[in-house]
Amino acid sequence: MREQAAFEARTLVRQSNVCVISTISKNLAGYPFGSVSPFMSDNEGRLIFYIAGIAQHSRNLTENSKMCATVFDAAEQGDQNAHARVTIVGDAAPVPQDEHDALLTRYERQYPEAISYRQAHDFQLWRMDVKRVRYIGGFGHIFWIEKDEWQQSSPQWGLEDETHMVNHMNQDHSDANQLILKLTHGIDSDDVVMTTLVSDGCYLRANEKNYYVQFDTPCLESTDVRKALVKLTKAAREQPPHVRTVVVSE
Repeated sequence: MREQAAFEARTLVRQSNVCVISTISKNLAGYPFGSVSPFMSDNEGRLIFYIAGIAQHSRNLTENSKMCATVFDAAEQGDQNAHARVTIVGDAAPVPQDEHDALLTRYERQYPEAISYRQAHDFQLWRMDVKRVRYIGGFGHIFWIEKDEWQQSSPQWGLEDETHMVNHMNQDHSDANQLILKLTHGIDSDDVVMTTLVSDGCYLRANEKNYYVQFDTPCLESTDVRKALVKLTKAAREQPPHVRTVVVSE
């Protein structure tokens, strides 16, 4: 049951683009300070934020690394207490310079609007290492998830390999991107790009939105990623004609 809870919590985080982050206020000493922020997650389940140097969170984290991020599906209707949410607790630090540029490029693929931030207010990537996770899947479905339960096995491929695989899909298999998005989310679009790969899934972007597509099993080798994408594409092509809508470019 705990393993299933960790899986559900990770999936909710993967599917989300925005969370509420809280840091320890420098201005109001000892009090928590929260606001909404986009985020990205990596293969280890760590969260990455792009924060302006003048922002309160940047100032707070410089003084105290402790923070938490609460993720939930804001689109859910009705009583929010009946719906799943995840609170991730940990410590944040600026991404080291030797990793920063490659990780920023990855972030900008997932959030293209962030490209304009490079010249504004000294934006910087922060990465939160996870200490503990609180998952509430609904009434009575409540777990503390420890760090070793949250983390998954690291794949044998890294950021450079991810970039090559993403570029390959966008340059040579854009039709597959369209078919996979239609299969998994029911979205028709003639402009679908892959932005990000993680060991357990990928992100497709269309209509200025990000869509997470989960793989059946984690892909620890780059060849596993290829097999997962081929399997998804094949499944999409095999849908009956009345189910699959052909996307026609304008």
